[in-house]
Amino acid sequence: MMNYRKAITVAAMAVWMAAPLAGQKPGAAQTALKAAIDKEMVDGDLKGAIVLYEKAVAEAKGDRATAAKALIRMAECHHKLGDAEARRIYERVLREYADQQEAAKTARERLGPKASVQSAKGDRVVWTGREMYSDGRVSADGRCISYTDWYDTGNLMVYDSVTNQHRALTANKDWTTGNAYTSVFSRDGKQLAYGWRGYEPRINELRMIDVHGTATPRTIFTNENVQQVLPTDWSSDGKWLAVVVKGKDGSNQIGIVGVQDGSYRGLRSVGWRGPEKIFFSKDSKYLAYDLPAGDDVLQRDVFILAVNGSHETRAVEHSAHDIVMGWSADGAHLLFASDRMGAMGLWAAPVTEGKTTGVPILLKPNIGAASTLGLTAAGALHVIKDASTSRLQTLRLDLANRKILGPPVVENYVLPTRPDWTRDGASIAYPSVGSNGVRSIIVRSLETGQARELRPALHYFNEVRWTPDGKSFIAFARDLRGKSGIYRIDAQTGTTSFITPSEITRPHVSPDGKKIYYNVNFHGGKGGPKQVVERDLASGEVRDLYVVPQGSGLGSQELSPDGSHLAGVLATMSDKSSALVLIPTARGPASVVARATGPDSFYGSGFLTWTPDSRALLVMKEIKDRTELWLVPVTGGTPRIVDVGDNVLPTKGGPGMRLHPNGTQLAFSSGDSAREVWTLENFLPALSAKHK
Repeated sequence: MMNYRKAITVAAMAVWMAAPLAGQKPGAAQTALKAAIDKEMVDGDLKGAIVLYEKAVAEAKGDRATAAKALIRMAECHHKLGDAEARRIYERVLREYADQQEAAKTARERLGPKASVQSAKGDRVVWTGREMYSDGRVSADGRCISYTDWYDTGNLMVYDSVTNQHRALTANKDWTTGNAYTSVFSRDGKQLAYGWRGYEPRINELRMIDVHGTATPRTIFTNENVQQVLPTDWSSDGKWLAVVVKGKDGSNQIGIVGVQDGSYRGLRSVGWRGPEKIFFSKDSKYLAYDLPAGDDVLQRDVFILAVNGSHETRAVEHSAHDIVMGWSADGAHLLFASDRMGAMGLWAAPVTEGKTTGVPILLKPNIGAASTLGLTAAGALHVIKDASTSRLQTLRLDLANRKILGPPVVENYVLPTRPDWTRDGASIAYPSVGSNGVRSIIVRSLETGQARELRPALHYFNEVRWTPDGKSFIAFARDLRGKSGIYRIDAQTGTTSFITPSEITRPHVSPDGKKIYYNVNFHGGKGGPKQVVERDLASGEVRDLYVVPQGSGLGSQELSPDGSHLAGVLATMSDKSSALVLIPTARGPASVVARATGPDSFYGSGFLTWTPDSRALLVMKEIKDRTELWLVPVTGGTPRIVDVGDNVLPTKGGPGMRLHPNGTQLAFSSGDSAREVWTLENFLPALSAKHK
């Protein structure tokens, strides 16, 4: 029983932390916050409390006071566990909730008298959010960062780190006309060059737009044979743009485009895994970029190419993974990231007249899987880092009584996509991304808890599915030579074999291992999958199973354990409804087992999973402002809600969920998907000191 002093402490904490605003009833966030406090202070379950505090933050939405309070308590739990995550959360409070005086005061006290969102090495976070990808650049003064709004409109955007405001430079209201991609600031910060993909008519253009004046873009370069043209850097005099041109025939070329007249000069043909970033040297005589060290390896080396085309040198050659990051402000060193000492570090190679003239120097030993946004005029390097808090979580489940049996088990594994259980339930597997940005597959034994890592020679793969015999995986992937489709990956060695071309991800394997099911876009246009097919692995014969009705969208499906049906969520655009659809793998019409209309909707891809007897589906359903877990019979019967108690459910937009083969555990991701933009500073003085 809790003693008197502890009871008073808990009561006082509950009053300060969870009291609603005057005249308001407690909302979902405040209810979750009170439950978290009870879990922490009464039950003494710090890990369980962290999960509930995360839920309170997620539920808070516009309630900044409750979100800040939940973050402070979450940080306290991490601190008690001896977890360095506490400092990161306190810094987040200062960065995002400085207006919440009590919470900000606590965060400053915990961080010490010199508290700031900054590391001991002078590195600091300038932006946290899900929006940012590595297709933009930082302005020379370090104030603005360009990016594409990949979530809502496809617009070219600018984030101002001083005002904390986001501004659209193009005029999209939705995705119906086109989208921006890959942008770079001019040296004076007044212009942005960017790629633009138009849908009707189909065009790909290199455009330029004024950042601060009238938002009227000007087309610099276009070609009907071009699939994409990616601007990567401006020359010092502002007359040329370094670009990567991707042809419709699969060819790729590094070149330069005249800003005024749109003239194009190709400099070097490259493979499909060509450079994503190219940087002009200070005198604009050379271009630096990275390319694969060979056709059959993931590792990359750094190259320098003379703009006049006279010569190219391999500036950084090593068995490690090396990626170009930019040039030092004085132009005397080429900066690159490398995992040659284990973790990815920031290095510098001295360069004279386009050639390295000395041994590379380590500037920062651990920068993580950081993607460069370029350097400011003052020499600060801006990079993007993954700031996801998503972790593999399992909940015990009582299907018969439709209830979750807490507390959850949260593993220290980042979970970018859904996991998959072996058919006997003895192991779980999922893709992960290492500190050098290379993907691997993590396989963990439930009996021993031991994990092993596979690194297949694939440029990309998404979620993996076990074959029935547990000896291999089936996955949508792209190999190192650019061949996309469905692959088999050996579960012991990681060796791969190609099965069939496919445009759409997430194939499923029949219980006997002889067939796979997947989606194809037989119209060849935008709008998602149009047809579901079955493929016989031995004969290669393909059979059509289902055609998606016009005006509807069908996410990826889940195959029942007995192999008789595929289940998916069919979204109808006209009335904004969604339905659970069953597609028989034998010949026969599809059927609808449940519908959601109005503000209610079923979650799409990844958020439905079969019960072991193939008689019901566990699905996520959005009801107005809350999320619920439902058990939906497929053979007749009434759908029923599952009592989840105070447990956190899978996040919409996350990787999804999957039920254990015996129906007793539900595996999914908890936490948020986010990225951080960091500025790395104070390494250039160190570089100068090493050469004195």
